[in-house]
Amino acid sequence: MSDQLNVTVHFEDGALWATVDQFPGVFAAGETLDELRESLCEGIALVLAEAGQPLPHVQLAGFTAQPAVATASAALVCA
Repeated sequence: MSDQLNVTVHFEDGALWATVDQFPGVFAAGETLDELRESLCEGIALVLAEAGQPLPHVQLAGFTAQPAVATASAALVCA
């Protein structure tokens, strides 16, 4: 599976946090973009998990900023 996601990233009090439009309820935080991306992958994997199965491997490509708005997009790859 490969999709484009809309990620809203916020910077507050020295930390980053983000939500994903396509996965309501997924919230992630990190001190760096790499930590934020890792946290997002974990949150998305939990949403995509099927009962009794191991968590799917989720990988997000680098963020592409949208300068006119406070959102970014990333490619989602599930294996």
